[in-house]
Amino acid sequence: MSNLNRRTFIKLLGQGSAALGVGMGISGKDALAKSEATKTTSKESFKSNARKYQVFQPGIYLDWEKDTVEERMESIRKGPQKSNDPINVTPITEDEIIAANNKWDPYNPLFNDREYARKAGYPSVPAFPGTQGARGGGGGGVRLGIPHDFGDLFYYTTDGTDNRVFRHVFAGDTFTAETESIYFDDITVPGSDVRMFAMGSASKMYDAKTGDQVGWSKGRNREAYKKVIEGTKPTVNENLEEWVNHLDPGHYTTDEEYEYIKELWKNEYIRGSQKLYWEDVNVGDVPAPVCSGPYSYMDIALENGGGARGVRLRNSMDNWNIMYRDRFGIYLEETGLHYGGRNILNPKARMVLFNGTAANHLIRMVTNYIGDAGVVTRKCHRLKAFAPELQIPGYAGLDEMELVPHMKGKECTLHGGEGDTLITRGYVTKKYKNEKGEGIIDIACWAETLDPGRIVGIVGASAKLPLKKG
Repeated sequence: MSNLNRRTFIKLLGQGSAALGVGMGISGKDALAKSEATKTTSKESFKSNARKYQVFQPGIYLDWEKDTVEERMESIRKGPQKSNDPINVTPITEDEIIAANNKWDPYNPLFNDREYARKAGYPSVPAFPGTQGARGGGGGGVRLGIPHDFGDLFYYTTDGTDNRVFRHVFAGDTFTAETESIYFDDITVPGSDVRMFAMGSASKMYDAKTGDQVGWSKGRNREAYKKVIEGTKPTVNENLEEWVNHLDPGHYTTDEEYEYIKELWKNEYIRGSQKLYWEDVNVGDVPAPVCSGPYSYMDIALENGGGARGVRLRNSMDNWNIMYRDRFGIYLEETGLHYGGRNILNPKARMVLFNGTAANHLIRMVTNYIGDAGVVTRKCHRLKAFAPELQIPGYAGLDEMELVPHMKGKECTLHGGEGDTLITRGYVTKKYKNEKGEGIIDIACWAETLDPGRIVGIVGASAKLPLKKG
């Protein structure tokens, strides 16, 4: 087992589990059926330099690939390995919870007001849902990811996380996690010039005091590379700046749109102490939307404080060769690229939302809807990858939207950023009782922008509601 200690918890709270998320439970093998999306040519990137790239076949590795891939495959064959780290869990405090909650939902008194939370029947202010999850180790000491300088161009994305926590998290709570499974799949499309791997793990979360399982999480990352066999190889900066060329243009918010935004704010409804009973919910019910934005660079920095602090160069000297060097000559970790409009001298550059941003605002809609007596028990979020090399139809929330009659066939269409306004939507897709007899509802959630047809995030949420009987 490995710790979910105070430092990890606060980091997740501060970043909304965004930059660190590992994604979804879509089988890696499914990518083969979506092959056309990943076939790229030199015409689609770095147009100024004609390049020819190595062609790959799944499961067949070139001499320079074999050792690195085999090391990771061997780790998978061994299965999850227990961590040798001592269990020394430091409880978080109510002040820390409130400070983190305030970044994502400063409006609901349940997550911000000590007296209100206690009157609602809780021992203290609960943590905003989804900011605590099971995160085990279990890789046997081997990082499953691919070294960023392994090929000549490197691409990575998270496809989101499926995070389930079956109760509120309060000050003083401590948890441990145990890895249930790990995987590292070659999902390269036959004949593609992109070698792609899917990797991740599933973990269980336990209450450190009682030993009871209180959560579960499954994650998925994808990493890929290309190898130049003819032409000039790109620099690290060229590779890391490439994604800017694929950004959708930023949105300019008009006076008329501000009036619409103010109307949405006015109509947001926090149920609070008015109980929503499971029996009173029907499939097809729609929560009141919430509106966040328009997003400025200051909003992005505020919500994801850890990512705004840059990197301590002295501690990262061994990684300078794979880090972005900005216009001041400063080496930046990957998170620095989220602030593209400040770091990258390209007129298309703008700051972009961290991976979990839309998901957290979608959960805010759910907590408003279910009231103080409800508990969010699942947050499964999806997003769109930046690089065309990683964009595979169906990976960006299609399965969740298939449950909503008027949203069938839709998925995330862009990765939002500076200038975008997030308008949340939801639809109750299912109600049922679990094995404990508790009343559960499932809600498909998605975040739109002011531009018609744009979806920046999708969440499959579940919530436990009070019962009138039983």
